[in-house]
Amino acid sequence: MATYVNKSVPRPAGNPGNGIALKDKIVIIDTDDIETFPARDEAGVVIAEAITLKASAKPVYLYLTPGTVEVTSTAEGEPDAMGFNIAIKGNHPGNSQEVREFKWNWLGRKCIIIVQYCDGTDADLLGTPCNPMQMSSSFTANKDMTRTEFSFASITKGMDIAIYQGEVPTETPVSYTHLTLP
Repeated sequence: MATYVNKSVPRPAGNPGNGIALKDKIVIIDTDDIETFPARDEAGVVIAEAITLKASAKPVYLYLTPGTVEVTSTAEGEPDAMGFNIAIKGNHPGNSQEVREFKWNWLGRKCIIIVQYCDGTDADLLGTPCNPMQMSSSFTANKDMTRTEFSFASITKGMDIAIYQGEVPTETPVSYTHLTLP
């Protein structure tokens, strides 16, 4: 179990209750593509090292309309079985072929999600390889809008959202080459 030293939690400076300003894409990584997943720090919150992906693996970036994204973490359970249910949801405009293919091909897949912030705040990491996130979606088209809402939720109760300080994997696959010495 992680070591946590009790300390007070004062009011943060500024306006800590303002809404979040997310970058307009979330980073989705299939848990099957993860080579190594670093441990959290002693207090159980910060992941300081980078997640590494298997050779030729890459994450998927999903555009979500700014202002529609909601990240939640809810502690639930009986007194001896408490844990966090974490989720993220947001809207993607339209119902293009690409979004329909994404919906179909990611249904039931296990993933983790990295959420980045515009103000440079450390990223949030939702899910783990042992308690991954899974997607659900709904489509709405009417006189006012055409949108696909995506929701990702943890499969079971587990640890809270992690603060991720490692390097965020890019959409370009990592290619490893081995040197051959003469």
